[in-house]
Amino acid sequence: MLGKGIAAAALCALMCQAHAAYEWKGIEKDRRLGGRMISVGYLKGKVVMLDRRDYTDPKNEPAIRRLQAIWATYKMKPFILLGSHNGDASASKVEAVLKKLGVTFPVYNGAWFTKPDYRPEDEEMMMKVFEDKTPVICIFDSTFRKRLYYGRDDHAAQGVIPSALLAASRPMTARQFQFLLDWEVENLPGKAYLRMKEFREQFPGDASKYSAFWEKASGDDDIKRLAKLVELSRLVKDRDENAKTKHRITPEVLEKTIEKYSDLKQNANPAVAQEAKNALADMKFAASTL
Repeated sequence: MLGKGIAAAALCALMCQAHAAYEWKGIEKDRRLGGRMISVGYLKGKVVMLDRRDYTDPKNEPAIRRLQAIWATYKMKPFILLGSHNGDASASKVEAVLKKLGVTFPVYNGAWFTKPDYRPEDEEMMMKVFEDKTPVICIFDSTFRKRLYYGRDDHAAQGVIPSALLAASRPMTARQFQFLLDWEVENLPGKAYLRMKEFREQFPGDASKYSAFWEKASGDDDIKRLAKLVELSRLVKDRDENAKTKHRITPEVLEKTIEKYSDLKQNANPAVAQEAKNALADMKFAASTL
């Protein structure tokens, strides 16, 4: 017990270093076990609650049901509840349990986080803590630089979410725009194109740093089509299931949209092709849930 306490304290100390952004590990497509599909790009700019536990342990069922209620409450906000299964059960068993409990938030096998500036001994310490089967909950701010909660009480964790969302809803500074764009320009050109429109309106002087990208994207029909696809996939993914717009989103509409943009998956630009694949996968998943 003392060893675990020391390890947890060390992890807290590591997580309080807010100079560099954390990085996600273990959220590749082949590690997804259930719920909404996500990507590193989709997580950026959102408050993230990471719940790490054995999702097949019957003792965890009440907490998992409460977590699903949290997700139902905040999923329309810039918020993601990410489940990280930490156990030895097969993927099929985990999937069956998630279905039985009605879990719709994303659950991945062994999702966790690190930092570019971690030393090897820091990384080793973090992995030892995550190997512990005891449930752990972490909440990060929308810049993924600050840990807002670390503990085991989902009730206490839920209390942190409103203030985190309030902070995230404030108008972004030029620095925050750049924090997101620096990564998106290279990896998510469609999303970067959409964000650049807003950035150029609010901070025209600062946006000049990205003039080369803007000129190239503005003259590239595929990137503009990709931006539209990303916008549509976001609308589908974040749809309000109680709103009237829900009834306009049908499997038939989604199938036509998927067919219309499917050629982007073979784009010569690997970043365009990959982002298109992600957006189309989101639409296929949404169609399967309607």
